[in-house]
Amino acid sequence: MPIILWTVAAIVAAVAGVGVAMRIGMKREAPPPLPPGERLPFTSLQRLAAWSIALGGLPAVAAGALLVRFGAMRFWDDDRVRLPITALLVVSVLAFGAVAFRIYWLASRDDRGVDERDRAILGRAPVAQSVAMLLTLAAWVVGLTETYHATHLVPSVNLYLLFWSCLIADLAALPVGILLGYRRG
Repeated sequence: MPIILWTVAAIVAAVAGVGVAMRIGMKREAPPPLPPGERLPFTSLQRLAAWSIALGGLPAVAAGALLVRFGAMRFWDDDRVRLPITALLVVSVLAFGAVAFRIYWLASRDDRGVDERDRAILGRAPVAQSVAMLLTLAAWVVGLTETYHATHLVPSVNLYLLFWSCLIADLAALPVGILLGYRRG
């Protein structure tokens, strides 16, 4: 299987792992059901998490699409391909990081910006980050081992892509964990 497909598999495994971790880590009683047609409004924490996924996810998806289009070796060998993709990944990290900083800043204020439910969800949401990282690493290790078993040599480009995919999976897991926490709560 081409290494690009292993990259996609690593990201899918990370997202699936986040879902499983959130499901296991957030066992609690369901609140009473709302009347039909009525929905709770989004909290400020939910809005920030949704914005984080949009702002950080779009450049990451664009970088992934470009990587699939050009291939890992052309990415590694051609600066005209590598630099824009790396720039998109840096923008994604900055977007996820800035919104995560804003989320924690909002939670640390004492002016009633977040309530006890928000704080409880924010306390459980980081569980998803370690699971996302471990699943991403596991997918990469299995993929690289199976792909390069005969040669026992892993091209450097794969280590570079492993780093970026783990970083993006870790940063994306926090807002995903927050949104899943509200869905369950």
